[in-house]
Amino acid sequence: MVLLAWVAGVWWLQQASALPTGQGFAIAVGIAACVFVAGALRVIWVAGGTRSYAQPWGATSGRCRPGGKAALAGRGVDDRQAGGAASVNHGWPRWLAVAAFALSAGVGGYAWAAYRAEVRLGDSLPAALEGQDVLVTGVVAGLPITTGDGVRFVFDVERAHALARGDERIGGCDTCGAPSVCGNGKGIGDGGGAGASLAPRRLTGGGDLACGAVHVPKRIELVLPMRSAFGGKGGKRWKGEELGGRGVADLGAGDASEGAAAVAGTQLPRAGERWRMPVRLKAPRGFANWHGFDAELLALVRGIRASGYVRTSFGRGGQTNAVRSRRLHAGPLPGYGFAAWRERLRDDFRAALDPSARYGGVLMALALGERGDIADDDWQMFADTGVSHLLAISGLHVSLVAGAMAVIVGGLWRRASFGRRRLPLWLPAPKAAAVAGLLAAVAYGAIAGWGVPVRRAVGMVAMVVLALLTGRFAAPSYALAWALAVVVTLDPWAVVTPGLWLSFGAVTALVLAARRGDRARSNSSGRPDGARDAEGAEDADVRRKRGAATRLEAVAATPACETLVPKTGTLKIDEASSASAAWRALGWMGRWGVALCRRLAPAARAQYAVTIGLIPLTLAWFGSVPLLGPLANAVAIPVMTLIVTPLALASLMLPSGLAHWALFVAHAVVVWLADWLGTLAAMPWAVWRAPVAPVWAQMVAVVGVVVCLVPMPQWVRAARRWVIGMRLAGVALMGPAALASPQRPAMGEFRVTMLDIGQGNAVLVETATRTLLFDSGPPLGRGGDAGRRVIVPYLRSMGIARLDRMVVSHAHDDHFGGALSVLRAFPEAQVLSSLPEGHRVRRASATHRTCLAGQQWQWEGVTFRFLHPDKAALRDGRRGRAGPNSVSCVLRIANGRHSALLAADAESPQERTMVARYGRALRSDVLLAPHHGSLTSSSSAFVTAVSPAHVVFQTGYRNRFGHPKAAVVARYRSAGATLWQSVTHGGIRFSSTPDGMTAQAYRASYRRYWHALSPDSS
Repeated sequence: MVLLAWVAGVWWLQQASALPTGQGFAIAVGIAACVFVAGALRVIWVAGGTRSYAQPWGATSGRCRPGGKAALAGRGVDDRQAGGAASVNHGWPRWLAVAAFALSAGVGGYAWAAYRAEVRLGDSLPAALEGQDVLVTGVVAGLPITTGDGVRFVFDVERAHALARGDERIGGCDTCGAPSVCGNGKGIGDGGGAGASLAPRRLTGGGDLACGAVHVPKRIELVLPMRSAFGGKGGKRWKGEELGGRGVADLGAGDASEGAAAVAGTQLPRAGERWRMPVRLKAPRGFANWHGFDAELLALVRGIRASGYVRTSFGRGGQTNAVRSRRLHAGPLPGYGFAAWRERLRDDFRAALDPSARYGGVLMALALGERGDIADDDWQMFADTGVSHLLAISGLHVSLVAGAMAVIVGGLWRRASFGRRRLPLWLPAPKAAAVAGLLAAVAYGAIAGWGVPVRRAVGMVAMVVLALLTGRFAAPSYALAWALAVVVTLDPWAVVTPGLWLSFGAVTALVLAARRGDRARSNSSGRPDGARDAEGAEDADVRRKRGAATRLEAVAATPACETLVPKTGTLKIDEASSASAAWRALGWMGRWGVALCRRLAPAARAQYAVTIGLIPLTLAWFGSVPLLGPLANAVAIPVMTLIVTPLALASLMLPSGLAHWALFVAHAVVVWLADWLGTLAAMPWAVWRAPVAPVWAQMVAVVGVVVCLVPMPQWVRAARRWVIGMRLAGVALMGPAALASPQRPAMGEFRVTMLDIGQGNAVLVETATRTLLFDSGPPLGRGGDAGRRVIVPYLRSMGIARLDRMVVSHAHDDHFGGALSVLRAFPEAQVLSSLPEGHRVRRASATHRTCLAGQQWQWEGVTFRFLHPDKAALRDGRRGRAGPNSVSCVLRIANGRHSALLAADAESPQERTMVARYGRALRSDVLLAPHHGSLTSSSSAFVTAVSPAHVVFQTGYRNRFGHPKAAVVARYRSAGATLWQSVTHGGIRFSSTPDGMTAQAYRASYRRYWHALSPDSS
């Protein structure tokens, strides 16, 4: 209870919008510390007295040793003293003490998490340095990862300096005048001292200047851009929007497209090397949407407090030798040898792997814990079949490695001797095997990168080994609680990540199932508690017969075997012979079948427990339950555990020739398994999808899981119908979470949600039963886009199973970038657009219609009407007389009381056309700002005609266009509109009601202390 209270305190801090401060918090922490220390000293004193005079450690007062009272009297201790020592462990004083301990532990966990957060957030990038050129010197700390944009790696900064080039201020040396930015670090040269001047210094060999040292976070993430694989001039162009996917958000920065130039002749960084690089940095930023991925949390967990890219070109003059990226030390430097060794392992693994191997990333994940090479489509297939947990090095793999090493060492240890000294006499073989298994688990965890499941598994192995070495029994629940407390103490942010809950939830379900199985086996034996002692006095023949009868009766727990042996409680000795005869009468086929049932029963029970136990967690985190997961896991677990994983691990230790063949066999098995899983995932009912349920439904579902898995009391087990009824009640309690439905707008009302997708547009419009998506956001790096990473997850989390229509306003990728992903998830959606014929989005749509001014339709009392383009604009656009912005689809939604206008990228000429045609009919409560607030749009006449109460700018953080422009913002503000920006407010939701139009911003409603602060633009 105390350990769980500590974890609860850590979790509570992660729900805070700001870190605690003030005198009251300090006083509360001090009181809790005093209570905990006083209570701990009292327990130690009482326990010591109890052990010295009354009973051994771990014994209860009701189980004193024989002659306990006489022993106490002989030592001068009366009954009252002994009773006083034992009273702490009984009755209300004990529960009061435990409650005080738990409360103080909860406060301690809260304070510890606050301290860790304060330390990590304190190492942040000053706002004045964002987008500036900085020369950093440091060490490559992690494994560099090759992506479509270049090489991404973690960099530990040792010192940093701002840059200026001649009279051109690239890095803005004037920022060095700010005490919050500059520091007293070393100079540019290796011999620079702590008192280096802050005045600009000229670098050797060029006209570049370096200011004094500036503060840069200790750990940053960088991308070294490389030439496009197709030989283009610029490679991938970096945009200002955030990366909302797996990596740290927004690794690029505003005008980073120039950094994607060729890096001819540049040596790639390797782990453990010291480099000096000119970089541009920015604070981590992520998308902020309901039920969305939190990239800023991921950055905090990894300790990444800034991200950016390496500068490879400085414009006209190019890059001088003085500031070009240079390797200063080949490494590996002290403290980074392990990272360099992991990189060598990865290189050898890739060399042994066939380059054309489709599922090479799966083998890499199993061997080294690196999952970046697994394709997104493969991830989705594994998730839909419920086997994605096998791709992460988890407790299953750690237990496999630890168990295999324990078996090998235990077998050798029993036979090892040196002269007259035998090792088992010095250290028993079970203890030696346990230590070897623990060392193997630690080594494997280090190779795998110490993820949450790995830490949990290694922690539990350590608890079991420690209990074995000390001769103390460690209950599984006790070891699990300690492992949870240790993991949360080392990583306080793990409590808000799905990995921790899924890992510990699965093990908790297995522990409950194991207890239930133990009790079932105890009941099936039908013997009272004293039977075991009586059996010790029986002869060997009677014990053999009783054992045969007991084994047979244990099998009788299955319905198929109920006719073999009657379950009649205690079997008499004279009945054992007939039971043994019945066992022999089954024949070898029958005995083989019964033995197979006995072997498969524990596996089936474990699979049932994990499946039931993870339903609330998978619904809460992912909004889906793989219905075919038990079937897929029944095949995938033994295949991956007994064949693929051992081969992948063996390849790390084999010579290159043998490693190649080991990986060839492993990959062939994975290909076969993936084909079968793909067949399962293609079934329409393979996955049950549900919206994210409210908190009360999730808690009720957890209660239902406990009811389904916990062993029943004796009085309940006596009546089978009661047991069945309780289990069915547990399943029913999970119903609200699985069948939850989100609240839709009332009949005649509508809801408009402006999603945070960076530099682009993505707007969801909902009525009582219909859904429309206006634009689909931009592409987001290699193989990703806003549709896959933001829009589709949001739609599913809201329980939207059908998308009726999707409008793609025009042919710019920040508006159609995610359309293909949306159509793959919702193929029945009708597409309306101004896209040219032959466009890939038009080809992918089941039905398409060109948007045209005057088109309208009505859903549940809500009218949708296109205001642009007209036929003339479409004709000019298709003939190339005007750009794609000129044919932007402009949509107005109205219900008679309220309205919203979605203007896409309409510019001043299109605005003049709409004002002349519709005039005051353009009046709307909510306006999606035309062209993201550029100077080519939002003319004064248009703003006056619309007169919006709310204006939304969907833009990317530090976007290279500088949207929204200050003049445009001032124009709307002078018109009396409330301004909203996705950068500042995250996702923004407007709901029409009879009482007016309500607005809700995600960052304001669901802010956490790690979320970046942005100036309020409203």
